[in-house]
Amino acid sequence: MKIVKKSNGRNHWYVDTETGERVPGVTTVLDQGLPKKALINWAANATADYAIDHWDELSALAPSARLTKLKGGRYAVKDEASNRGTQVHKMGERLIRGEQVVVPDVLRPYVDSYVRFMDEFQLRARYIEAVVYSVDHRYVGTLDIFGDILLPDMPEYDHLPRDTDGFVCNTLLDAKTNRSGIFGETALQLSGYRFCQFMQPDPDDPESAFPMPEVTFTGAIHVRPDGYSLVPVVTGPEQHRAFLYAQQVGKFVQTDRDLIGEPIEPPTASRYALVKADEAEAVAY
Repeated sequence: MKIVKKSNGRNHWYVDTETGERVPGVTTVLDQGLPKKALINWAANATADYAIDHWDELSALAPSARLTKLKGGRYAVKDEASNRGTQVHKMGERLIRGEQVVVPDVLRPYVDSYVRFMDEFQLRARYIEAVVYSVDHRYVGTLDIFGDILLPDMPEYDHLPRDTDGFVCNTLLDAKTNRSGIFGETALQLSGYRFCQFMQPDPDDPESAFPMPEVTFTGAIHVRPDGYSLVPVVTGPEQHRAFLYAQQVGKFVQTDRDLIGEPIEPPTASRYALVKADEAEAVAY
């Protein structure tokens, strides 16, 4: 298995160059195999918000056009949040690499929070946006940050190995910019990364891959305009097993229609008739 990451605009996918086949990514696995209960309420709320914010515009439209606008309203909100998250990720990546960035005013609060995290936890990133993959389970992903951080000297972190400078090494971190905080599925996402067999720092060079280092700590960085939170995330074998279950459910969902055949035509015509109690005539049944 040799992986190359392909990109086209905001979209990306992974190809096994040995077979030419696409290999599913971790987030795709979760999108296909894990119910998103929160999205049901989100979709309703986003549509309602769109209706309120565009009331005059919608009122001037014909009913059919108004319905079309309302159906697509939530996607405008989703695209805005997705674009913001992508830009914050890209700027965070460049800042971690020590590059200078020009920050748009609308993103400045998020980038300031990202920089605060880097500074206050003294992040020493070793790999950024590295590809990781599992040969046995045939999935791929791109982690955000793999490196060392300085955690507080508190009893709950006593079990974590530290180097001579007090840093917890080999931490796996994922940055989130959504408004709602860190969802439970992040545990499955990070466990998918953690239990991969190989890490590939160069997404274009399969030969750069090496055995996945052992991870000592996993966490999510909730980057907000008013600050940030570093949230520990449990990613043990149990969570990885749940991730693999989601992978299997996703595979089933992609092919479940193939399990249902065409209706069977009866080999003979019906000879039964339905007789109404209040009528003498017989009606074919």
